[in-house]
Amino acid sequence: MKQEKTLVEEGFLGQRMVVLPRKIISVIRRNPLINTLYFTDIGFFPRASHHSVVRAKGSREFILIYCCTGEGVIKIANQSKVVKSNSFYILPPNTSHEYYAIENNPWSIYWIHFTGDMAVHFYAKFISEYFDSPAQLGLKERRINSFENLIDVMENGFSTINLEYVNLSLWHLLNTFLYKHLYAEDRKKYSENNTVESAITYMKDNINLSLKVNDIAAIFNYSSSHFFILFKKRTGYSPIHYFNYLKIQKACQYLSFTTKSIKEISYSLGFNDPLYFSRLFKKIMSLSPLKYRKKYGQ
Repeated sequence: MKQEKTLVEEGFLGQRMVVLPRKIISVIRRNPLINTLYFTDIGFFPRASHHSVVRAKGSREFILIYCCTGEGVIKIANQSKVVKSNSFYILPPNTSHEYYAIENNPWSIYWIHFTGDMAVHFYAKFISEYFDSPAQLGLKERRINSFENLIDVMENGFSTINLEYVNLSLWHLLNTFLYKHLYAEDRKKYSENNTVESAITYMKDNINLSLKVNDIAAIFNYSSSHFFILFKKRTGYSPIHYFNYLKIQKACQYLSFTTKSIKEISYSLGFNDPLYFSRLFKKIMSLSPLKYRKKYGQ
């Protein structure tokens, strides 16, 4: 299948693996719904003692390795990266690499080979965040269930419906790794420990106030300048710009589902000048508050 050397002659008890035939991959490539991101191989190796793979020329696809228990090592670009329990790494295609289980604590891994025009963008996002070391994840049960579900469906055959379901699901699976802080089971812990997430929660809870950057920064014991940089790096927006977006989002709800006047909505969101509120609303939503209510109100 792939140019590789392995030290394992027999399989691992409880292992699962699905390798798509070339003809099936050709079917995927002709399907515009799924041909921009799809996988070719997927599997699970439990307690993979003596597991070792060497690919002198690399793989044709990207490879995501998710270690759910134990430990292993990935060697790439003359660097060794220890992969511990509940962490992952993505290997790029056509790049010499090696990976193996640590003997006294062998890893259990889910792995997936994926490709398509969009795959390079997922990898670029990953490498921009986790170049130096494998990324540590939060709780794992639902992520593991996603892997198991994809394998289950593939073991039931390669019908068009099955292929479309698993490869559309692949987008979500990759997102649980790349945007782990937004994944539902990790979100509470992340919000409690991350300043920006906590700041956004604070903004939502105080949507009726007229806050400045220094007001919010002081809550979290940051200088205004440092907080501004931290917030914009995480969200792409300045704190006040983001706060205004939240306010306008709330205004849309009021306009759609209540009979509050535009002036009342303006005051309830901390805008003392209804005309300024209306201008800001139109700038963000491309409609005046009145026209928005006529178009989307109940």
